[in-house]
Amino acid sequence: MATLLVILTAAPDQDSARGRYVAGVQPLLKAAGGRPVKRLRVTDAIVGSAGTSMALVMDFDTADAIADVFASAAYQALVDDRDTAFSNIEILITEDAE
Repeated sequence: MATLLVILTAAPDQDSARGRYVAGVQPLLKAAGGRPVKRLRVTDAIVGSAGTSMALVMDFDTADAIADVFASAAYQALVDDRDTAFSNIEILITEDAE
């Protein structure tokens, strides 16, 4: 199993781009077998600047399934909206630490 971790900060006044990005990426993630685990909103920072405002965690059967989504032409068509919608976004493939 592999886990997708997306850490982001929404850009101000970019609701339209954010809406298009989310509406486009969600079906791609689900079609690749993504199973939502949790959506998180950052409310405070103990250490650091709390530049991140939200996080998304999704499980997939394989890391390749995640990588394939982001390499796809359908996802690449969303990149301009992604870059407009978020002032910061990190899209990470993770695995359980043993």
